[in-house]
Amino acid sequence: MKNANLSFKGQIPFNEEFGDIYFNTDKPWLESEFVFASALDEIWQSKDSFIVAETGFGAGLNFFTLCKKFKNSPKKLHFVSIEKSPIKKEDLLKIYENLGIFKAYAKKLVLLYPPLISGIHRINFAPNITLDLCYGEADQILSELDFVADIWFLDGFAPSKNGSIWSEDVFKEIARLSMVGTIVRTYSCAKMVKDGLKNAGFFLSLKEGYARKRQMSSAVLEKKDENLKDAWFARCEPVASAKGKTALVIGAGVAGLATAGELAKNGFKVVIAEAKSEVATNGSGNHCGALMPLVTKHGVNLGRMHINAFLQAVRFYKANLPKSLIKFNGCIDYAFDDELVKRYASWQDQNAEDVFKFDESLKPYPGIFIKEAAYARPREICKFLSSNFEILFNHEYESRTHLQNGKISVKFKNKKNLETDILVFCTGSKSSEIFKDYDMQISSVRGQVTHLKQVLKNTLPLSAKGYICPAVKGVQVIGATYARNEICDTPKDEDNAKNLSDVSEFFDAREATIIGSRVGYRSYSGDRFPIIGALHDEEFYKQNYKGLFWSKNKDNNPKASYEKNVFVNFAHGSRGLGTAILGANLITDLVLARPLCIERSLFYELHPARFLIRKLKKGLSV
Repeated sequence: MKNANLSFKGQIPFNEEFGDIYFNTDKPWLESEFVFASALDEIWQSKDSFIVAETGFGAGLNFFTLCKKFKNSPKKLHFVSIEKSPIKKEDLLKIYENLGIFKAYAKKLVLLYPPLISGIHRINFAPNITLDLCYGEADQILSELDFVADIWFLDGFAPSKNGSIWSEDVFKEIARLSMVGTIVRTYSCAKMVKDGLKNAGFFLSLKEGYARKRQMSSAVLEKKDENLKDAWFARCEPVASAKGKTALVIGAGVAGLATAGELAKNGFKVVIAEAKSEVATNGSGNHCGALMPLVTKHGVNLGRMHINAFLQAVRFYKANLPKSLIKFNGCIDYAFDDELVKRYASWQDQNAEDVFKFDESLKPYPGIFIKEAAYARPREICKFLSSNFEILFNHEYESRTHLQNGKISVKFKNKKNLETDILVFCTGSKSSEIFKDYDMQISSVRGQVTHLKQVLKNTLPLSAKGYICPAVKGVQVIGATYARNEICDTPKDEDNAKNLSDVSEFFDAREATIIGSRVGYRSYSGDRFPIIGALHDEEFYKQNYKGLFWSKNKDNNPKASYEKNVFVNFAHGSRGLGTAILGANLITDLVLARPLCIERSLFYELHPARFLIRKLKKGLSV
C-alpha cells in the first residue's frame, strides 16, 4: 500500500493519481451535511445505533460531520469506510488547518491513524463512535467485509476519474452488505452510477443537488439476493439488545477478562466464573511476556490474522492499562535460519515500516524491529482488569442446559448453578476436555519459563530460538518450552537448561543465576489459528453438510445453525496477549450484530466449525 499523492490547489487538496479534487466548495462540510449526513435524519428516531458505510474515506470529512452529529447524543455510530490511498498525517492536519473546522477531530484521528497495512483497522474514536477504516481497493476489500448497513455514502472520486470504485461488482457488494430499506446517498448522477444501483436492486430517485450541482442520487434497496456462499460460516443470530441481559464468562485469564470487559462496556451485566481460587492461574499467569505478532510471509492468512490482532491489542492496552503494566518499547525478532530471512525479506516492498522493519545488519542474526511491540506483565494485567467484575472463584464448569425461557443454566462441579443470557468459554487448555465431543483440533501444551536474576540489560524483548524479556523487579523471564499433551505441574531442570540454551546467543549462560520457574498450559489448535466465534450445532452440520464433497461450490446450502448464545474464545497458543483481544472484539461483534473487526476470509479461519467443514468437504467420515 502507499499514501495518497496529494498536492494543494490553493487550499483545496488535489489527488495527483486520479487528477481530482477532494472537495468541491469553499465550505465542503456544508455539502457533506446536505448530501450525506441528511440521510440519517430519515431514520434518526427509529434506532439507537447506526451502521454507516462509505466508499472513499478521503480526508474523513463525512466521518467528522457525523462525529459532530453524534457528539452530544446517547446514540451509537459505527462508521465503516474504505480507502485505497490514505492521506499522510501531515497532509490531513494541513487540510483541516486550511478549512478552519474539525481541527480537534483531525488531531485525534492522526493520533489513532492505522499503519499502511491492507485490511480492517478498528478505531474506538469516542465512547459512542467506532471507526473501521478499511485499507484496500474497493472491489477487493468489500468482499472481505461483513455487516448490514443502515446507510451508504458513495464518495469516491468522480466515475470519470476512478471507475473501479463505481463498478457493477462494487454495487453488488454494497447490496450484499445492506438490507431492504438501506439508504444510499451520492453526489454523482453519472449513468454508470444510476445503472449500477438499479441493477443491484436499489430504487433510485434524483434529488436536488448542493450549490451549483443540479442533482444528486438517492436510492433505497428494494430487493436482495438471499443466496449464501459459504453458508456454513454464516453469522449466528445476534442478541436483540444488551439491555437487562446477563453474560457469563468461563475463565479469568486475559481472554476471559478482555471479553468480559468488552461485553460490559456494551451494556451486559457480566459475571466471570473461574475454576481456581485466583485469576491468571494458567497461561496468563506469567511474570512477564511479550506482545508481538507472528510475522509470516506477506499475504499468508495466519500472518494477516496476527497483525490484525496485534494492532487491535496495542490500541486496547494503550487505552485500558496503566503504563506500569506494559511498555511499548518495541522488540526484535531475529531470523536465525534462512527460511526466516526469506520470510521477513518478503515484506521489504510492502510499506510495512509503521509496523516492523527488516534489518539485515542486526546481530547476532538479521531480524525485524517490531515498532509497537511491548513487554507486559500478564498476571498483573489480569489482576488489574478483574477489579471491575464479580468473579466466582472455585467454580469449575461441568455442564449447561438451555431453558424454555431462553436462558442457559450452567452447572459447576461445586454443585452450584447459574442462569445467564449468553455464555462465553475462555477456558484455555481446559477447552480440549470441555469440547472433547466436538470435531475441533484442540490440544493442551505444557510450557515452562525460567526466572533469572538479571543477566542482560535489554530494554525490549529479544526473540530468536527462545525469548528473553527485560528484567522486571529484578526478575528476567526466558522461555519457553513446548510439550504437547504433557501434564507435569512441577518445573523440570532439563527445561530450564533448554531455555538457557535457546537464548545463549544473548549472554553467557554460565553467568546466569536461576531463581525460579513457572509451568503453565496453553491451548493450541491443529492449524495454529485461535478458535473464536459462535459454537456451532455439531449434529446440524453433520446432517446438513454431509454432501459438501459434491455441493461445496453451490450457493443453495442451508444457513449454519448454532447453539443459541454460546460462544468460544480459546486456542491462543503463546500469543494470547494479542489474539485474545481480537477474540473479545469479535465475539461482541457477533453478539451485537456489529461489523466484523476482521476480514471474512480470516473469520472463516477462526470459526469453531472449520475442522469439521474441512473433513466434510473432503468426503471424510465424521
